[in-house]
Amino acid sequence: MELFLLTIGAALVLAYVGASILKRLGIPQTLGFMLAGVVLGLTQILTEQGINDLRFFVALALGLIGYNIGHELSNPELTGSRIRKLLFIVIIEATAAFALVSFLTYFLLSSISFPLPLPTALLFGAVASATAPAATADVVWESKCEGPVTSSLMFVLAADDIAAVILTNSAIAFALWTIDSSTITLTSVMIEPVIGIIGSVVLGIVAGFVFLYPVNKQKDRGKLLELEIGMVILLIGSIQVINGYLDSLGFYIHFSDIFAAMVFGYVVRSRISKDKEQVPELLERVMAPVVMIFFVMVGARMAQLLTTSESLLLIALTAGLYLGGRTIAKYFGTALGARIVNEVPAIQKYLGGCLLCQAGVALGLSFVIEETFVALGGDAQIMGILILGVVAASTMILEMVGPMAVKKSLSAAGELPENGPLFEPDEVKLFDVPEKAPCSLLPQEDSDSTIDDEIEV
Repeated sequence: MELFLLTIGAALVLAYVGASILKRLGIPQTLGFMLAGVVLGLTQILTEQGINDLRFFVALALGLIGYNIGHELSNPELTGSRIRKLLFIVIIEATAAFALVSFLTYFLLSSISFPLPLPTALLFGAVASATAPAATADVVWESKCEGPVTSSLMFVLAADDIAAVILTNSAIAFALWTIDSSTITLTSVMIEPVIGIIGSVVLGIVAGFVFLYPVNKQKDRGKLLELEIGMVILLIGSIQVINGYLDSLGFYIHFSDIFAAMVFGYVVRSRISKDKEQVPELLERVMAPVVMIFFVMVGARMAQLLTTSESLLLIALTAGLYLGGRTIAKYFGTALGARIVNEVPAIQKYLGGCLLCQAGVALGLSFVIEETFVALGGDAQIMGILILGVVAASTMILEMVGPMAVKKSLSAAGELPENGPLFEPDEVKLFDVPEKAPCSLLPQEDSDSTIDDEIEV
């Protein structure tokens, strides 16, 4: 613990340097944060004990990311019938990603003498359904896109992450049952995750309405910055206490911190007075270092895996299947779902190409999986470490190619202005959801981006 502050300081400084260098190369800064973690891990500045000491940043970062996604999910321009269509598309493409990635990692790896247990394959499939909203929104903001694909995009991205949380919680429950079926029944595997999701929704709604009273009474929302941050931390902390208590009673009813935070953010965004600033700029700046350290921790964990050639080969093979299966499922699953609900041709053809980015939510869920199974030891520990390593490696690739795919898809859909500004994949504001813009995703005015308040998730 005596190195705690040194570790945090080194993580923030090196992450800033790494992101600054990559920014000049046109590479998303999230990759710079992760590479900083790799360096800190290989130099033993951020050790196994250091990562364990910083574990609370994982839950906190997930809560902040979820709060942001909840804001993005509430889009006043979407009507009831339109939301139903988009939800159907999300169900189809998220289920396709889950099924195809699970199938490929389970059967194809077995055929080349790298068999994975079925629960591990299902966990890969569950995490594969998540998509990163920020990297995708960056293209829209920078290029000032408008059209049917653009207007639907952020809702689909946010709903994607909700589906990923539900699938991951269910897959974790199934994996725990296969590991120790003597203490966990099949009935509990099917019912208890549902109870956990319902409980998370209730807690998120309660937190939202508690916060709405003072924020609607106060003219300047920025003056409630401490309360807003405190409500997110209080919500996440309450869930951890509840989960610990349920564990002590022998129940696998785990409330989801990120899901509760999503609901909290959705309630606040949808019910807040229209004349209020949606998210204060100061809130972005305060939250940014927390998310930065989270990505550094992922990179440090990756460094531990790079020291073993056998695990590195398995990670590379699995990541290839993961990337291939997820890309195919997202693209064609979206096209199929849009065709079934008779969406406009542009959405049928091009929405799927906008869903390739993956970062914060997927990495956060992978960290939750790793933490859950490493504590069990043995094969479960190997399974948890493998999942985090594969998703981290895949994220590094997707953070580079994903934004380019988004821009190409929106350009092909005719929603990218010919004379718009050049796309810079590292510039994105974590919590910038302005109320008035040419379309619901666009900021009112351009501003210089900075490392400390702009982080991709």
